[in-house]
Amino acid sequence: MKPASGYAYGPKASTQVAIAAVSSAMARGGITHAGKVFLFLSTHFQPLIDDCLRAIVQISGSLDIVGASAAGVFTEQDWSLDSPAAAALVLPINFPTQQRNSHLALAAPNAVNQFWLNDGAIKFGGIAGDATGQGHFALWQAAQQRFSYIQIPLEARNIIVSDGTQTLSPALTITASHGLTLETLDHLPALNTLGPLLARFPSETLLAQISSSNEVNPNPLWVPVIGTDLHRGSVMLAHELPLGAELRWGHFDAHSASNELAQQIIHSIAGKAQPQWALAFSSHRRAMAGDGLSEPDWNVLRKTLPDVPFAGFYGNGQIIPLAKINRVVDNSVLLALFD
Repeated sequence: MKPASGYAYGPKASTQVAIAAVSSAMARGGITHAGKVFLFLSTHFQPLIDDCLRAIVQISGSLDIVGASAAGVFTEQDWSLDSPAAAALVLPINFPTQQRNSHLALAAPNAVNQFWLNDGAIKFGGIAGDATGQGHFALWQAAQQRFSYIQIPLEARNIIVSDGTQTLSPALTITASHGLTLETLDHLPALNTLGPLLARFPSETLLAQISSSNEVNPNPLWVPVIGTDLHRGSVMLAHELPLGAELRWGHFDAHSASNELAQQIIHSIAGKAQPQWALAFSSHRRAMAGDGLSEPDWNVLRKTLPDVPFAGFYGNGQIIPLAKINRVVDNSVLLALFD
C-alpha cells in the first residue's frame, strides 16, 4: 500500500463524484482501509458537504478526513476551475508522518487573524473559497464541517513557494484614496503613474504592492488592479488603501512564475529520493494564466514530480511560513513535499 491520489468530475456536484475521487485514490494505492484522507471539492458541492463526508467515511473506513472547498481542484491526473470536481489524496492506515511543531492549516476567508496565524506553530496551507473571498466555502476535519479554520500536525520535507510577481516602479506614497479607489500618488493622478505600464502589460496581470505597517507580519501585500477611470485619473484596487502607505506597481508574469516554480522543485529534490506524496495550494489567478486548456503550474508539477501523487486546490490565498512567521499571500503556489 502507498499514498495515492484520485480525481473525478461530473456535469453537476454529487456524492458520487466525491466517492469516485476517493475510490480511485484507494485503488491506485492498493489501499483497503484508509488512514488520512485529504479531500478537496469545488464550491459547487456546498449543499452536499455533509452527505459527501458521510459517504467518504463509509467507503474509506476512516474518520480522519480533512479538506476544504475552493474555486477549483487538482491532482496529477487532471485539474479544473469553476466546474464540479473532487480531488483526493489518501494515505494508508498507520502510514508514518512527521509532526513536531508544524501544521497543515486551512482557513475561511474571513477567519484569518494574527492571533491564530502566528501562535507559535509553523503553518502552511490555503484559504478556502473563490477568488473574491465572498462566495461559498467549507472546511472539514475529522469528517465534520468547521467554520473558521483547521490545523493538523503535519511536517513537510520541503515547502516551496513561488509568487511570480515583479515590481515595476519605485515607491510612491498614497496621498488620496476613497474606499477601493486610489486617487493620487505623490499628489499626482494615480493613473498617470500606472498608464505607461498599461501600454506594456495586460491589465489583468497588474498589481499594487502595498508596504505593510504590521510589525508582526511586515511583508508587503500584492493587490490586484481591477479598473481605471480615465476621466478622474483614478485606479480601483481589490482592497482599501491607507493614506500615507507606500505603493509600488508590479505585475504577475505567468511564464516567469512557472519557470521559477520548476527551478525551485528541481533544486529541492536534487540528489534526494523522490518524495512519496505532495500537497499544493494555488490561486485562481495562477490557473487563469493558461489558455483554458492547459495550466502552466500544473504542467510543471507533472513534469518535475512525474511519479509523485499530489492533490490541492485553487483558493483565496496561501498560508506560507517565512522567516519564523506565517503569512497569507495570493497569486502564489505553495508546494509541500512529504517522505
